[in-house]
Amino acid sequence: MELKILTLNIWRYFDWEKRKEKAINFLKKQKADIVFLQEAAYDERLKDKWQNQLAEINESLHYKNTFYGKLRDMLKWHDKPIDWKMHYGLGILTNCPIIKKELVILPHIELDKNFGFLHAKVKMLRGVIDVINVHLENRSAGSKAQLCYILNWCKSRNIKPIIAGDFNMLITDNMKELAAKDYHISYFIKPYLSFMPAAHTTTKVPITLDYIIAHKDVFEMKDVKCIKTKISDHYPVTAAIKLK
Repeated sequence: MELKILTLNIWRYFDWEKRKEKAINFLKKQKADIVFLQEAAYDERLKDKWQNQLAEINESLHYKNTFYGKLRDMLKWHDKPIDWKMHYGLGILTNCPIIKKELVILPHIELDKNFGFLHAKVKMLRGVIDVINVHLENRSAGSKAQLCYILNWCKSRNIKPIIAGDFNMLITDNMKELAAKDYHISYFIKPYLSFMPAAHTTTKVPITLDYIIAHKDVFEMKDVKCIKTKISDHYPVTAAIKLK
């Protein structure tokens, strides 16, 4: 059995009126079996229309099962204080039954801000798989320490998952050091750059922040793609993953 996995940092509601239709049309065409979204937002001003940005997107995609988890409140919008509720977090979309859901807030390392992951058990035709959607600190030491925490968390529970998301791990050798023994890593199957410098970023050169990794005992990975499209400030990454 083969799955198509897609991960994308959706970049909250920044320029959403310009991006929404393109993003939804892109996701429709991809027809991924499991979609991992980071920075999916909630805006109180839209509560009568949609529960959150994940639900807004899925209104057009029609995935049968969704999972949203809040990470962090937003106190400003476009650098100005706000008097309404906004927050953002993580989301998973799939047509497969989700039989367990949990949100884990990670220990703060270099930043006093909430980062974390969603863990879901997804029922497939050939059994149940574990999937984890991550958003880690955007600091080198922080992302490394938080990924180490997640991998140890999985080992302690005998979980051998697919992990995908915004790892914020621009030092790719950190990923190799921590995960290469036990996991297939998208970047090392086919190197790519998933984040381009822009006016709102301090990054001045293209870098890799987004990955898909899959435990070698359970999965095989192929057909890795980083797709250059302007639907977000990150490029989406996809991979074909086969259950052994």
